[in-house]
Amino acid sequence: MVVKYFYKREFKFILIALMLAAGLSFGQSKTILGSGMALNKDAAIEQAKRDAVEQGLGAIIASETIVKNSAVFSDNIFSKAQGFVKSFEVVSENQDSDGLWTVEIQAEVTAILDEILQNEVAMQTLLNSMNRPRIMFLVREENLIDNTPTDFAETKLLSMFYDAGFDVVDRQLVAALKGEQDYNQALSGNVAAAAKIAGSLGAEVIVIGTAKISSGGKVYNMYSGQADLNGKIVRGDTGEILAVVPQAHGKKPHISATTAGVNATNDAAEKMGRDIISQLIQKWSTQQANFTKIYMVVQKSDFGSYMMFESFLKAQTVSGIRNAYAKSLNDGVAEYEIEFEGKAQDLAMGLSRTAPDGFNFKITGLSGNRITAEIVEQ
Repeated sequence: MVVKYFYKREFKFILIALMLAAGLSFGQSKTILGSGMALNKDAAIEQAKRDAVEQGLGAIIASETIVKNSAVFSDNIFSKAQGFVKSFEVVSENQDSDGLWTVEIQAEVTAILDEILQNEVAMQTLLNSMNRPRIMFLVREENLIDNTPTDFAETKLLSMFYDAGFDVVDRQLVAALKGEQDYNQALSGNVAAAAKIAGSLGAEVIVIGTAKISSGGKVYNMYSGQADLNGKIVRGDTGEILAVVPQAHGKKPHISATTAGVNATNDAAEKMGRDIISQLIQKWSTQQANFTKIYMVVQKSDFGSYMMFESFLKAQTVSGIRNAYAKSLNDGVAEYEIEFEGKAQDLAMGLSRTAPDGFNFKITGLSGNRITAEIVEQ
């Protein structure tokens, strides 16, 4: 066990203890029995996956206490599992008279990211656990060799993600929007405009990037093709940045300047694609083993209900809520960020079965990691 202490202003004290499960050395896979309990079968399976990762690979246990004016202001204990589920099989399931599901799974877990990248079954297991998000590509390409509009980088990225098993939006659907104001703004990096397009095409994840293709000159009879790409990957429903690739460089020679540029672009796009996929797997696997950030909007709120609902969420009345934060209140619309052990629909189901004292609310919308609700007058 490794223990570290940090002391900060306002007497903030954090204890982090790393506990590794016995019998599993780093770099190995292991089959573990995990169990979960929830309001529906799918949520119970997700709980069982987290249990298997924590048992097989260990977890970081953190305790945070903040003291102000000699009084405890905040006292939280939380854990973070570190690892990936490569595959799993349900070995038993049961639903009791109250509708509560108990599930036991046999899961193969690993701490090595490359095992997920190279394993098709593991990749599909992860994508299924994330509700198979559809990905859309918006790459603004500047071809300085031919000075003509091209889309080499976007085509290569789409092909890579499709071959890796991701669900991608048909680029013809995206191309049909060319010339529209939102499309042009999205290509310029406007996340809100990109999210609007993604919503109309049913995409949850957007890759927004730029590509510059140029020539490094001619050496003997060969032209040097150069390509520089960058991109950011954003959730369309919440605006959360999932991955960032500040630069991917490609360089290829050819007797044709045009072909050299195409080859260099494919080289850079392949590097960028691998980086994006690696970051997405890391982030989504961490969420699967720990918690997901879910954004909730509650309409018809006032300040009293705004604060009351935050307290209700923090009380963890709904099983699976790790923490909750009140983010804003504008014109009767309250926004919250919730750390939840499961999917947004599981949280929505739990919230629909309970309510804080003093007011009622109803769930009115669910999209990706975003829940909308409104307060109902009693």
